[in-house]
This record gives sequence, structure tokens and C-alpha cells, in this order.
Amino acid sequence: MEGEVQGHVEQTARDAKPQASGIENLAYGSLSGMMGKFVEYPFDTVKVRLQTSETQVFSGTLDCLKQTWQHEGFRGFYRGLTSPLLGAMAENAVAFYAYNQIQSIIRSASHDSSAGLSLPQLFASGALSGSICAFVISPVELVKCKLQVENVQGYASGAQTSRVKFQGPVSVVAHLLKTQGVGGLYKGILPTVARETLGVGFWFGTYELVCQMLLNVQNRDGSAKLTKSDLGAGSIVLAGGCAGIGYNITSYPIDVVKSFIQTDDVRAAASKERAGIVSTIKTVYSRGGIAAFYRGLGITLIRAFPANAAMFMTYEYLTRLSAALHSH
Repeated sequence: MEGEVQGHVEQTARDAKPQASGIENLAYGSLSGMMGKFVEYPFDTVKVRLQTSETQVFSGTLDCLKQTWQHEGFRGFYRGLTSPLLGAMAENAVAFYAYNQIQSIIRSASHDSSAGLSLPQLFASGALSGSICAFVISPVELVKCKLQVENVQGYASGAQTSRVKFQGPVSVVAHLLKTQGVGGLYKGILPTVARETLGVGFWFGTYELVCQMLLNVQNRDGSAKLTKSDLGAGSIVLAGGCAGIGYNITSYPIDVVKSFIQTDDVRAAASKERAGIVSTIKTVYSRGGIAAFYRGLGITLIRAFPANAAMFMTYEYLTRLSAALHSH
């Protein structure tokens, strides 16, 4: 099976239609990130609140949904959206651009620009693009997490809403620059790099693997060989959704540590832990053992499938439209 999948990876690379240009990759990646973020953000808010709150605040995912609605209404699920929306557009633009450029470099190094890449090479391309993306997304996620978690401290006391320190993304950035300088915007950068390197490697790797497995099935009838650009919407949805699942399952514990570190000052009234990586791992573990590193994973996987399916659908069909226009 592995040999068959590998053969289709190489065949797809040789038969593929003209690739999108660098500018097009940036544009299409940006639009795909915007689509995915609108779908996933309410779920992401619940995920971050479950990751970082005391266990007595929320009994689980449904309780978090209920309390957020009661205390803040519909807007509570989209609190802090502006920053991550722009960040998702920038992150995906860089991710798809870097992913394709790294593949081109690998092909150039092999002295065969039409050569197909192996699955490990595709994974490595994704991992390297993820490490680059981390420096784009880290400040954005820092702002997002602070805004998502800030109101939660008032829930346990029974208050309708806690005193809000920040008025929005701009006020968070201004506060960080004033109190911590530019370095304050990159708090939690190490776990962010680790998460993106591992997660994006599996994100692209899983997507490519599922696409090639689907092509392997469709090409068994011996007719003309199909390529990834021939896959239908259902196949892209399946591959994109699986990519989101792969990303989150592999990187989720690192994401918990990252979120915990980035919100330590917001949770200061209820938490006195230092924000170091080792101490944070110990603190998270003390809250429930290994299971504590997966708190909120359920709702994350629920939103991962449709959100990532939307992202890859947007990107794939924009690149296909571009190829069609270029061919005429």
C-alpha cells in the first residue's frame, strides 16, 4: 500500500497542472485562512477557556458553552476575533507560500524540477513552513488568548461579567508594549514553534496522504491516471478535515502549555504559577494528570474538521480556477 501511495505522489507531481505563483499562493492562502477562522473561532474560544480555567469553573465543554452564552451572549464566542482573523489570513498565506517554495527547493536540489516528492519530504516541507508560521502567529495568539480568557475569572464568583481590563486587540498590544516591550508580544514563542512545526507537518502530510489514498482507489480501474486536481469536492472535504484532525491530535498537549503560558497574567488573581515551560507542564499535570493536557480536545476536533475542510476547499478551488484561467 505504501508503495502504491508513493507512486501516486510522484505521478501527481509529474502530471499536475501549472502551479500557482508565489503571489497567488499568498492570496489564496490568506482567503482560505479567513474562511476557516470564521468557522472555527467559537469553538476555539471554548477550547482556550477549558484549557486555561480552573476545573471548578467549567464542568466540561457543554457547561462552558452554556456559561459563555449566559454571561456574554453570542458575542462572547467571537470575543477577540479581529486579531486572529488577520493572523489566520497571514498565517495561511505564509504556510501555503512556504510549503510550495520549500517543495520547489527540494526538487531543485534533486536536479529534477518535475520529480515527485515522497511523503516524508512533504511532511518535512510542512514542518519547515510551520516553524516559519510560528513567528507570524505567536503575537496574534497571545492577544487572542488574553481576550478569550479574561472574562472567565468572574464566572466562578457568580458575577454576570468580570471587570474587563482590555477593550480589544489594540489595547492588549499597547499594554504589552508599554509593560514588556516588543519581547512581550512573543511570550510563549518556544511552545508555539514546537506546536506549529509538528502540527503543520502533520497538517500538510495528512492532507497529501489522504488525497493520494483516494487517488489510489480511483485509479485502480486502469483508465487514465487522475491527479489531485481531479479530486471532487467530497474528497477535498475529507482530506482537509482529516488534516485538521491530524494537526490537533499531534500538537494539542503543546498547545495547552502554550495557552497556559500566554494567559498567566490574566489568570493571576486565581493562579500564582510561574510561566516557565517546565513549571507550566508540572502545573497542568497536577490538575488531572495526562488527561489535563487534552482538556478541550473534544470540541477542538469537532471544529477542526469543518474549519480545515473549508480552508483546503477554498485554496484548492482558487488554485484550480487560476490554472484554468492561465491555460486560456
